[in-house]
Amino acid sequence: MPSMRVSKMEWRGVRVPLRQPELALDPSKAGRNALLIWMHMDNGLVGVGEAATAGPGRPPRIADLASLLHDLAPSALGLHPAVAFDILSALAPPGATGNALRFGLETAAFDAMGKNAGRPVTDLLGGVIDWTPMVGLLDFLPPEEAAEQARAAVEDGYECVKASLGARDAATDVEIVRAIRQAIGDGITLRADADEGWTAERAIHTVERLAPFDLDFVEQPVIAEDMSGLARIRGVSPVPIAADEAVGVMGDAVKVVEAEAADVLVVKAAQAGGIRAAQAIMAYAAKNGLRSTVSASLETGVGIAAGLHLATSLGKAAPASLGGGARLESDLLTKTLVPVRGHITVPHLPGLGVEVDQDAVDHYATEVAGVIAG
Repeated sequence: MPSMRVSKMEWRGVRVPLRQPELALDPSKAGRNALLIWMHMDNGLVGVGEAATAGPGRPPRIADLASLLHDLAPSALGLHPAVAFDILSALAPPGATGNALRFGLETAAFDAMGKNAGRPVTDLLGGVIDWTPMVGLLDFLPPEEAAEQARAAVEDGYECVKASLGARDAATDVEIVRAIRQAIGDGITLRADADEGWTAERAIHTVERLAPFDLDFVEQPVIAEDMSGLARIRGVSPVPIAADEAVGVMGDAVKVVEAEAADVLVVKAAQAGGIRAAQAIMAYAAKNGLRSTVSASLETGVGIAAGLHLATSLGKAAPASLGGGARLESDLLTKTLVPVRGHITVPHLPGLGVEVDQDAVDHYATEVAGVIAG
């Protein structure tokens, strides 16, 4: 394949509102703030990535990412994209901001390399191109409303749904799960996310009451810092336990596994520090007899595409939480990447396999922007 070198680095902040901001805890801040990164090559190819810390991202965090990229970008010029990423990754600081930037930079590098090789990113990772089943994410609602939302998701083709729990009393959480299971029947996979909302004692009590409803797993029942509590829950739970917020980088995954605190690891590439770092966590989980599932943090279509390639990088994908782009006013792509009949096909064109809609980027752009050229 022809060689190429980085000739220019470009970035731009965007803020994309939710389609239904009234469902957010704070509608005034509802939306996705992110930094889009373009890695231009001397042969005319351009790779794109998306960087933001977990969640919707906050404008100050995006400005911090842009400032960090401005300082690091000159070190990438004139280098092959893989080498450029390795150097910038080494220069970026540890922690959430550095890992978010690593994800965006590595995605852009992989996009460019895939285009140059004429191969999809998942192929470069040794994976497969396949339909990826999505998880139907249910809002935190009273039992009857949650059940109706779940029923609608199944009618739309979802074969896996996830209930949002965390009510003030365990009885309500149990009733939510009961109502959802009755609405969707026994053939649909049901997960539940406590979102760090319980104490260890309450979790032990609640998961025992949830056992009759055949849950795939209960996700992050206690705060991420309570590893001993998570291990205690998992030790007595009749329901598989998943670690989400407790898993960021590989070191976190090792702590969870060594503490025997979970049966499933929830992997987010933006928190892991990139696609390969996230893939390594998934491989580590499999080696130790744990399952893993890929999740996103409300990314636009650029980040979602990266997540899809990651989800199939070790073979057939487990149901993944990568359908968040449908909750945004725009996923910033010319061909939207949202679930159809509860699935999204891994893009099969070279690189990420998606095209950014420049008009949409212009529409949702913030004042954060920059460029470094050789």
